[in-house]
Amino acid sequence: MKDQQNLSQDLLALEQSLKTRLIPVQPDQHFVGNLRSRLEDSPIYQQQRETAYFLLSIASGLLVGSMIFLIGKGIIYGLRQT
Repeated sequence: MKDQQNLSQDLLALEQSLKTRLIPVQPDQHFVGNLRSRLEDSPIYQQQRETAYFLLSIASGLLVGSMIFLIGKGIIYGLRQT
């Protein structure tokens, strides 16, 4: 357990040392926004989104159909009991 704590402290010290010696790069927000919009508008991303909506609508339809089936089965079973 002590070895793990020492290792963790050593890694934290190394990280802090690197952080002070190497100045972290801050990306240009305009570039990041532009890249994000280009990636989101790409045909592959649009196709994945359409596929996700299609599968979600199928899953919703199956869920609603199953609920209607179970409710109908319960009603019919209840009518047969009386």
